[in-house]
Amino acid sequence: MRLIIHPGLHKTGSTYLQHVLNDHHAALAKRGIYYEWQEGYPAHHHAAWRVLQGDAEPIRAMAQRAAEKGCDTIIFSSEDLEGALYDERPLRAVDKARDIAGIDAVEWHVVLRDPAKVFQSLFAQLQHHIYYDGFQLFYDTMRRGFVHFAAPVPESGTPYWYYTFDPACDLARLHDWNCDPVIAHDFAAQDPFPGASLLEHLGVLDVIDKLPGDDARNARPKRDDIIRGYVARVSETVPSGEDQQRIVDGFLTCLESALDNVSTYAELIGEKYRTSHETALMLFGKEKDEGSREPSCSARPG
Repeated sequence: MRLIIHPGLHKTGSTYLQHVLNDHHAALAKRGIYYEWQEGYPAHHHAAWRVLQGDAEPIRAMAQRAAEKGCDTIIFSSEDLEGALYDERPLRAVDKARDIAGIDAVEWHVVLRDPAKVFQSLFAQLQHHIYYDGFQLFYDTMRRGFVHFAAPVPESGTPYWYYTFDPACDLARLHDWNCDPVIAHDFAAQDPFPGASLLEHLGVLDVIDKLPGDDARNARPKRDDIIRGYVARVSETVPSGEDQQRIVDGFLTCLESALDNVSTYAELIGEKYRTSHETALMLFGKEKDEGSREPSCSARPG
């Protein structure tokens, strides 16, 4: 049994790819590729949240159901698995799953996108879930090369979010930790959709006979929608109308400043991490022979 892990990355077209996989799960199964169908949202987030905490059971269960359908390859996809670039617990879960589920090969497939564009999309995306100050997001990214949120949405079940902006370092560390193939796909070179080269790698791109519509894309919201989202997040935290009036001026000043300057923040992040992005594609690009990769990076505490 082969396990293909697709941990996004965040803001690299993962949702669209997951819709493609979910829509074609039956046709893929006929070719020996098992993508566990999800009702509603097509990603394996609930399984990923358990794996992030070191639980191998979701992978074992997927492997069992794949075997029952006569499949010898599993695709496990959730952007929240990006945490495996930071935390050893999901890697321990994968190792345990090898022993109990008969998995004899594991591959990690990530899609990499220009870090400047990732930053802009991330700031716009966060308003769906939490409030995060734009300058603080910029500062954290510039200082550490990643953003980490502990228990961002407690009721959802995810233990944390992790977003890398220094992929050369993080992918090298992932390779160092587990020695499994780490294969990077270039968001900018994907046709007909980001992540299509993963299916090409598996020899099943021809199975995809119909693409989902634009509503399957987790597109970047417009400015007014971003404002409404962040207003809603603050309103949830400060439900009293009287208290809201006490903070509204400061909050709106911070939000307007972030929206006015996010493109500048993104440019600076792009300038700082573009070399890392290009190096990661050079070292881990899908056409690169595994034996010639050069994983080398000092581990960052998880």
